Order: sequence, then C-alpha cells, then structure tokens
Amino acid sequence: MNRSDILPSTVAWPTCALGAWAAAWLTGRCSPDDVIEALAESADRHEVPTEQPTTPTGSGNGVLDLLGLLKPARRLAVRLPSTGDPQGLPPNPATSRALTAGEVLLVDDSDTAGTLALVPEFSTLGVDPPYVTCRWTTFRYADRLDLDHLVSSGPSAGDLEYDLRQAVRDAASIIGGLGGRRSVDAGDLREELAALTARHRVALPPHALDARSTRLIDTAAQVEAIVDLAGTRRVEIGDTAGQWDSGDSALRGLQTLTRTARAAAVNSTIGELLRR
Repeated sequence: MNRSDILPSTVAWPTCALGAWAAAWLTGRCSPDDVIEALAESADRHEVPTEQPTTPTGSGNGVLDLLGLLKPARRLAVRLPSTGDPQGLPPNPATSRALTAGEVLLVDDSDTAGTLALVPEFSTLGVDPPYVTCRWTTFRYADRLDLDHLVSSGPSAGDLEYDLRQAVRDAASIIGGLGGRRSVDAGDLREELAALTARHRVALPPHALDARSTRLIDTAAQVEAIVDLAGTRRVEIGDTAGQWDSGDSALRGLQTLTRTARAAAVNSTIGELLRR
C-alpha cells in the first residue's frame, strides 16, 4: 500500500518529516520525542524490519529504532521519484521500490558501505478507527551516492518558487472543472481541498530558518491538493480527446513540479541543520 491509499487524515511524505527532524535531532536541536511527535502525523506506528536476531525496542512507536539506524548519518537527502522522473537515482532494487512508494530517504552513514536507503510502505488494521503502520524497508546501494550532487543538480529554489507561482494559477483554472458535469457544493469542495492541502504540508523543525523552504512546501501542498482532487474526480479538461490528453499531461507536470519543490525545500532544511 502506498501513500495515496492511506487515510486522508494522515500526513503524507514521512521521508520528508523523518529527514528534516532527524537532522535537527542529530545536531542536538530537538529531542527524540519531537521526532516521534512529527512522525505520529503519518502513522500510528513505525516499524524497521531487520535480519538481525534482535528485538526492536518497541518504544516511541518504533521511531527510536529508526533513529538508531540514522545515528551514524553524516548526510541525509530526500528523493520523491515518480514514473519518468527518478530524480537522479540509479537503477537498483532500492530505486524500484522508491518509485513504487514515491519517496525515499538516502543516508550516507559509512566510508566503506554503499548509501543506505529507507523506503516507507503503509498498511492499515481495522476500520473504526483504522490503525496505520508505516514499515520502513532498508536497502543498500552498491556504491556511495553523491548526495550533494543529487540535491544540487535540480532547479534552484528561486526558479522553483517562480514556477510554483505560475502553477498556482494553472491549478486554479482546474478548480472550475472539479465538479465535472454535475453540481458540487462549494463548501464541500473547499473542505476537501483544505484537508488535502494539510495532508501534503510537511511540518519543518522550528530550528529551520529558511523562510523560502516553508513557502515552497506550502505552495506545493496547495497545488498537489488540486491535482489529487482532479485525479480522484476524473476531471475532463477540455472537450476533445486531444485536450483531455493535454490536460492529463498538465496534471502530471504539476505533480512532478510539486515533488521537485518539496524535495528541494526539505533537503535545503536538512543541509542547513547539518551545517550549523
């Protein structure tokens, strides 16, 4: 089960929350409890499968086990790949799983071993209310990835902010079609968009000082909420098959942009925290 299948009340992108808050924890700017609280927004429990015959601590809803994995980290980077946009990740089982999940946290934790990759997968138990578990599968790339190059090779934050401003206007033009050919209550539409926007918004540690990163994340959340709702309601953009294809392509382009902007903002925050 990937992030799009879990409850709309949970917060998406746990790799972003884990990367940013773990960076704050690694540099002594927050406590493990702060990380636990941040990740609780995404799932009731986090699990780290291990081949070692040891028993997980079970404390902190599994988050302490995650922090134990990240303690040797010297560099962290988030990638949010999608079909056709691997975001610089090389062919590897880790990349294949990351493409399925739509996200991965990369960890440089050794001079001799390849880059560690953590990929989340969700499951639910029960229905009233469901209990959400996030299972973090670990992989090792054969070589150490150049995380600095991965992060810096994309568009600049300034370019992304400009592109997102344009994307807001493009996404706004989609809102009129969210009801399809039937009447939709404007209040219901606003509530759905507000809930989806909150779901895509990543709460950065208060120690992060870059206001642009927060703006990028907030704007990306607004745009992706509209894209999600358009996809859920199967909005037909235009009156002909050619226009519909063009509309689908536009939605995919907006989604790629929001992923790129969100990853850039989180990685900027991680880098800022680890440098200080």
